[in-house]
Amino acid sequence: MPIKPFKDLSLVDDFIFGEIMRKPENIKPFLEALLEKTIAQVVVIDKQKDLKDEYDAHGIRLDVYLEDEHRTKYDVEVQARLHPKLEKRIRYYQSGIDRHSLETESEYEELNDSYVIFICANDYFGAGLAVYERESHIKGAPEIAYEDGSHAFILNADFKKENANKDVLDFLRYIRAGSKGESFDVSQSTYLKKIDTAVKAIKENSGREMEYMTLAMKMHDERWAGREEGLKEGLKEGRAESTRIFIKRLLDRKFSLEEISDMAGVDIHTVKQIAEQG
Repeated sequence: MPIKPFKDLSLVDDFIFGEIMRKPENIKPFLEALLEKTIAQVVVIDKQKDLKDEYDAHGIRLDVYLEDEHRTKYDVEVQARLHPKLEKRIRYYQSGIDRHSLETESEYEELNDSYVIFICANDYFGAGLAVYERESHIKGAPEIAYEDGSHAFILNADFKKENANKDVLDFLRYIRAGSKGESFDVSQSTYLKKIDTAVKAIKENSGREMEYMTLAMKMHDERWAGREEGLKEGLKEGRAESTRIFIKRLLDRKFSLEEISDMAGVDIHTVKQIAEQG
């Protein structure tokens, strides 16, 4: 996949998102609007935090990770493109956060609450909601909540149903405009004016452009190195099936063959074959 030009970046891109939202004054109002609660203080915040247990384990690189005054953990991710099995990715991220939260010899009840939040440019579930929030309860007794302190949100900038407050909806509209390369009127929101000003300041800094290009090339090389190793070992059947299901989902949502090829990371011939299979 070609590296996106620096001038075309917006808040939906990892580099800009991490730079802007790692600042407490920018991430705190967003979280307070989404979760409808007050966060008195952000005490820890990291951009691109790495969580890895063993040298050969699958690593986690979090976009923006923070803790509040109650040691509640928050991981906020941005997704410019659809990715398959987001639910399992959330599960893995949450388990990684938990493993790095509990001190040796600590009791399980000391495990703090954690939130994993994905902000997506596209509608992952296809139901049109602006905010998808996971709820857990006991089967056969929905009035009994299964409360383990973990929370998951998948936000959809391409929403049709406004099931969130105005501040969250305006934030998602800003994300959507940026993902489509369109302008957005931020004059009615003090918060979005500050965010937009910060985005423009980064894009006008030639030094930041060099930093972005260096990081993008490094990640590009790592991605291709991983793919080459995967080809040597052969694709596992389960992964191939997961990719096929993901491609079929994109076909159902009327994405073009070229867009699907780009999103799924497979050649267009494979996409055509799956499309013809129905």
